[in-house]
Amino acid sequence: MRALSGIGVLLSIIFATGTVLTACGGQHTPESVAAPPVQEVEAVPTVSLPATPSTSKALPTPADTPVQPASPTPPPTATIDLTVAVQATQTAAAFPPTPLIVGEEQSTVELIPSETATSEPLPTPMDIYSWTLKVPILMYHYISEPPPGSDIYRVDLSVSPDDFRQQMAFLSENGYTPVDLNTLSLAIVNRATLPEKPVIITFDDGYLDAYENAFPILQEYGFEGTFFIITELIDLKSEGYMSWEMIEEMSRAGQRIESHSKTHPDLTLQSRDSIIYELLGSLETLAAHTGYRPRYLCYPAGRYNDETIAILKELDYWGAVTTMNGTWHGFDDRFEWRRVRIRNTTSITEFGYMLDMEGTLHGKPPSDG
Repeated sequence: MRALSGIGVLLSIIFATGTVLTACGGQHTPESVAAPPVQEVEAVPTVSLPATPSTSKALPTPADTPVQPASPTPPPTATIDLTVAVQATQTAAAFPPTPLIVGEEQSTVELIPSETATSEPLPTPMDIYSWTLKVPILMYHYISEPPPGSDIYRVDLSVSPDDFRQQMAFLSENGYTPVDLNTLSLAIVNRATLPEKPVIITFDDGYLDAYENAFPILQEYGFEGTFFIITELIDLKSEGYMSWEMIEEMSRAGQRIESHSKTHPDLTLQSRDSIIYELLGSLETLAAHTGYRPRYLCYPAGRYNDETIAILKELDYWGAVTTMNGTWHGFDDRFEWRRVRIRNTTSITEFGYMLDMEGTLHGKPPSDG
């Protein structure tokens, strides 16, 4: 009985002691109550994106994330995907796409090489579009005797080498100075100074006799000529036409090479795409062989219309010559410049008269502006 009373007293003391400790704030945890392991709580991985892009660089990569053996590790792809996504977003924001600048090297963009030599740039036109100049533009085709049995067109377009030499001698003896179409443009647009008696000597089509007969005579007098080339006929090595080697030689010698289209069609009967093919194709081919960009067109057979002129402007041609007679030229009609046709029957007297005539050939004198 006494033993039972002692056990009751002991249990009362233990119960009272536990109550006091609990009331004091639980500063001691009895061994019989197991607390959750701290290690397991810390081992739960958390991945959070930074609030602002500036702190995103602190996000650890899988290589430097601490490994905690007591906890499961998230799949590597989850961390890698998040890291790459953040870095890609930051890179796109910090380095926006750079627009391609013509002439500036780009490592991932195929650039078009510039020509080895470029034409003198045409200055910005002044407000003097009424300003016109009298500059005869001579028009030649064949510089040879017409073969026996030639039709009337071949005969009419042929000037013998002797007659051509006599005409060049007339220019030299009477103080004429041959210039090119670009010089005329600069004089019209910006009132650049011209020689006292300027003249432009042009040859259509690219015939072989232009190289064999006209070119040596031009060199003899130190004259510059302008040769309008039908490029596909040269590509095909057509009989009676110059070769690219001949054209390149003349270009190196100071003769001007300009466009007469690619295949010599009637441009007024062509679609827009065909016209672009003819004009741009000829331009690019000539540039590849001469090293400079042609700027002027001789209309095939003299045929053109408003659409032809509009496309020439789009392709950055500066002017064009026709087969109509005239000696006065201005800015407003720069795609319709007239010429003086030299025929098989043109005598030296007529030649001199055609150079100096004002009233008979179409055109207009310069204004006082």
